[in-house]
Amino acid sequence: MSEVEKVNGLADRYSRNPLLRGLIQLIPFGIGSGIDVALVTHIENIRAERVRIFFDELQNGNRELSPELLESEDFLHCYFSTTKAALNSRRTEKIRIFAKLLKSSFDGTNTVNIDEYEEFLSILDDLSFREILILLKLYSFEIEYPKQGEENDLQRASRFWDKFVEELNTELGVRVDEVDSIMTRLNRTGCYETFIGGYFDYTGGKGKLTPTFFRMKDLILEL
Repeated sequence: MSEVEKVNGLADRYSRNPLLRGLIQLIPFGIGSGIDVALVTHIENIRAERVRIFFDELQNGNRELSPELLESEDFLHCYFSTTKAALNSRRTEKIRIFAKLLKSSFDGTNTVNIDEYEEFLSILDDLSFREILILLKLYSFEIEYPKQGEENDLQRASRFWDKFVEELNTELGVRVDEVDSIMTRLNRTGCYETFIGGYFDYTGGKGKLTPTFFRMKDLILEL
């Protein structure tokens, strides 16, 4: 099947959605010459499947993107950046997350400026899927264990941290002796911050989610 046929086939799949049909025409399927034909075919099939997953997710749900977005420079800029990240992602789950970020940012229900969008996209692109799951696991614990009375963030985290570490090990395969280093690396994203300072009896290693995480979560999770 030629590249043109691949594009037309995907366009037909979303024939009832003029926005998605128009966006598919903009996808660069060309791989380049000088590579073994069988390898090129394999790579093109992988890319085509990733595009299908991306557009299926854009089409899912009750909210739709407006066809007028094809005339928006801001939207097209974000679209090209997002599809590039999606095409480079091996994990189906991350491809769907990229699509959710794009759709929720431009479906009229959220106010996201271009700088903010690029920051969120960069964070998601940088995170491994396991790191995303770790952040979501911590989110579930913070929801389950709200602050009580006058306790601070560290005191709240101390009530569930051992169980949190245990579930990272049993559910995500994170070695117990690696949890501290993994959580420390997550500081780079701005979605998590390690507690620092002279808390009484605090030996380090714990932390909490940030407003950046909660803002991004609202865009990529269907609640």
